[in-house]
Amino acid sequence: MDDRGLYLLILRLKKHKTLPVGRLGEVFFEAGYYIYVGRAKRGLSARIQRHLRANKKIFWHIDYLLKEAQIVSIVTKPGSFDECGLVKKLLRLFKNSTIPLLGFGASDCRCPGHLIYLPEIQNLKDLISNFSLELSFKSYAWLRKEQKMK
Repeated sequence: MDDRGLYLLILRLKKHKTLPVGRLGEVFFEAGYYIYVGRAKRGLSARIQRHLRANKKIFWHIDYLLKEAQIVSIVTKPGSFDECGLVKKLLRLFKNSTIPLLGFGASDCRCPGHLIYLPEIQNLKDLISNFSLELSFKSYAWLRKEQKMK
């Protein structure tokens, strides 16, 4: 297996929160779902394991949000590296999606950001199926099932 590529962290923030996000300052996050688009030039599985750990050194923008948000699923696309292009595709695929914070996760590129906000997800399984069908994702991993998705 190619241990490098893109990954999506699908997160749920149950309540509105204001959080410090490094140089981006204090940021208000709406309750709802977030999709973080990340890239690992090597060590994709290690990167995902790092995101799953509760205790870690805060390094990336996503680390601040992960202090409060729950990872509900992770989707991977080994061998692919165009984060910015994927963000554009996701924004087209999900009509009610927005970039909630300019520059989040995009310190090394010129796109608006790598974090997408969705107010709600009706069916997580359908969302993951869309990733596989529309965006040609090869694999995905379910982390936990939620009873209510609102």
